Amino acid sequence: MRAVVLNEDRSLSVIDQPDPRPGPGETVVRVTGCGICGSDLHSIVTLGEPGTVMGHEIAGVVEELGTGVTNVKPGDVVAVRPFSGCGSCAYCRAGRADHCASFALVGLQRPGGFAEATVAVAEELFHLPAAVRAEDHALVEPFAVARRGLRRGGLVAGESVIVLGAGPIGLAVTHWCAALGAADIIVSDPVALRRELALALGATRAVHPDEIAETAGDGVPLVVECSGARSVIDQAMQLAAVDGRVAVVGICLAFDTIFPLEGLHKELDVRFSIYYGREDFTETIDAFASGALAPDGFVTETIGLDAVPDRFARLQADADAGKVIIAP
Repeated sequence: MRAVVLNEDRSLSVIDQPDPRPGPGETVVRVTGCGICGSDLHSIVTLGEPGTVMGHEIAGVVEELGTGVTNVKPGDVVAVRPFSGCGSCAYCRAGRADHCASFALVGLQRPGGFAEATVAVAEELFHLPAAVRAEDHALVEPFAVARRGLRRGGLVAGESVIVLGAGPIGLAVTHWCAALGAADIIVSDPVALRRELALALGATRAVHPDEIAETAGDGVPLVVECSGARSVIDQAMQLAAVDGRVAVVGICLAFDTIFPLEGLHKELDVRFSIYYGREDFTETIDAFASGALAPDGFVTETIGLDAVPDRFARLQADADAGKVIIAP
């Protein structure tokens, strides 16, 4: 099969590899779509090992079963929750393999979806009903991330929300806020294209970061930090109202600082969110199936494997797109 691999010099190449084979409890999934995530752009520089096949926002068709697999069959259309763990510890039994001591992420510690096929743990496959549009299949994972962030933030229908950062996760958070009944959804991003996408996906206002303080007025009940940039958690605390909440979803890979008195004075709740529970996947799939989520315009480009190395380099240099999907 063909796959995109990380080279020693941190560039990407398309190569031929042996077809994957499933182990016990595993399946081979023929990839129909895999999103490029902001964390992939970080991983190519900092985390990925040479030879890695990245990509964790995976949808596809079950092609082959390993021994002991009974929950799916060949031909099933699925979204992949890209986890693996030991399967027996308390975290794994609770569906939170991301905290298992043996945790491995597809696309980093395990081969991912920037390929024609990949291996996935059968218990981490979620059936996609026919009511879910084909163009939304590979969006389940990022929208589950967004749903988890809003669950952690405790969004209540009728509240006003500020979303800091309108990359793909910030846009998914914005669309979920609209679906969950937020009253006023204010999005901040320095890129005009992303502000336009935010408005199309349900934001009531989209502003440049220089304008967000005056737009926020006396503060809002919930601020969701989706940029991963330094100093933005502190900004989120400044924008939150008294007794407000801050949900941190963006991944910052550097030490950062806050002004604790801001949180003390307002008695803020600051909660961090990463990955997702099973309920975040199932609720996201149900929302796609019902039409509660219909993110038209979210995907701004679909590319083949051969275009990945160049498109990756351009995304690193310039945030010129919403969500880019790879269709092998």
